[in-house]
Amino acid sequence: MTARQPVQLNYETLHRIRLAAGGFPADMKINEFGRQLSKAIYDYQRWDSLRDIKPQKKRLKAIQKTASKLAALLRDDEENGVLDWYSQWPKDLPPLSKIAEDIQRMAEESGMLETSPQKLVRDIKDENAVSGSAREWLVTRLQEVFEEFVRPDFHGGRRDFLDFTQAVLTEFGIEQPSRATIIRDRSRTGRARRGRQK
Repeated sequence: MTARQPVQLNYETLHRIRLAAGGFPADMKINEFGRQLSKAIYDYQRWDSLRDIKPQKKRLKAIQKTASKLAALLRDDEENGVLDWYSQWPKDLPPLSKIAEDIQRMAEESGMLETSPQKLVRDIKDENAVSGSAREWLVTRLQEVFEEFVRPDFHGGRRDFLDFTQAVLTEFGIEQPSRATIIRDRSRTGRARRGRQK
C-alpha cells in the first residue's frame, strides 16, 4: 500500500471553489491555486490521522514482532533449507532475512514503541509547528490560500471567506462545521499565530 498522495483537482472543481468566494482576480494562477489547496487538504488529513495514533502504535508493535519472527524463520531456512522457494529473489538485493531484520530494527530504533501516544502527538505537532486541532490548522491554512490567490486585499471580511472554506470542505468530502465554528477556529488560530510572531 502506498502513502496517501495529494488529490489533484480538476479545473471544474477549482472553478466552483473560486466562484463560491464571490469573485477572483483575473490573473489568478489557477494551477498553483489548485496545488496549494491540494497540499492543504493532504496536510490536514495527516494531522487528522493523529487521532488514530493508538491503533497506529499497536500496528507498529505487531509489525516489529512479526518481522522478528519472520527474520528468524528466514534465517533458519537460508541456512538449513532444502526447498529453493525463493530462487527468483534478485541476487543484487539483500537476503530476505536481512530485510526482515531491517524492518524490526527500524521499528525498535524509531523510539515510538516506548513513547506514549500523547507524547508522540505532541512531538509531531511541535516538529511541524502545528497547534490546535487539525480543523483549526486547516482553517488557518485556507485563509492563507484565500488571501494569496482569491482576495489579495482581504482584511478580515467574513462572508466570502466562509463561502470559500465551506466550498473547499464540500469538494473534498470533509465534514462541515458550522459557520460560527469556522469563525471561532479562525480567530483562535489567528491569536496563536500573532502570539508566535511577538
